[in-house]
Amino acid sequence: YLKVKPGFQLEVVLPRNRNIHVESILKKKHIWIEKKIKEISKVKKVFDNDTVQYKGDPVKVKVYTVKKPGKGLRLYKKVILVYEDSKRKKEEVLRDFITRQTLDYVQEKAKRFAKELQLSYNTISTKEMKKWGYCNRNGKLFFNWRLICLPERLADYIVFHEILHLKHFNHSKQFKKDMTKYFIDSKEVEIMLKNYLPY
Repeated sequence: YLKVKPGFQLEVVLPRNRNIHVESILKKKHIWIEKKIKEISKVKKVFDNDTVQYKGDPVKVKVYTVKKPGKGLRLYKKVILVYEDSKRKKEEVLRDFITRQTLDYVQEKAKRFAKELQLSYNTISTKEMKKWGYCNRNGKLFFNWRLICLPERLADYIVFHEILHLKHFNHSKQFKKDMTKYFIDSKEVEIMLKNYLPY
């Protein structure tokens, strides 16, 4: 099979013990490959060192070198000001800030959604992962530390989605029906989410 990955990398997987010419496959699939590349080119990377998406809005990152440690970081209008000393790198300070913002956000939203659905969860944590969130059978909720970068409607959808898994640990018809009760536009939200990379 063929797969176009972010960064415009093409993965080709071939069965063993079969004489297959890669060039002929690529020629046959060139229209599909071009289509996928166009789709990926529209995808937004929510976090880099110069511009960060914060609740869906692009925010500039400005670095100021300071002599004393502990100055950290603050958000001012649409600029994240990073006060960097020689001991900590800008990337570290920025990641810590985004992680804290995400954790505060999901804790508040999860509490509200769980109350509405009369459900309870065990713990909430953020981590590095290649999706936006997941829930395990022990009621532990995990969210991508970049979640706060998404527009609020999309972030809310993800938190609600994981809370609902406490009731339906699957993507059954009933799960989808319950999602639609609270998010009438769930199909549109799913399409919008494809425009944002969680890593």
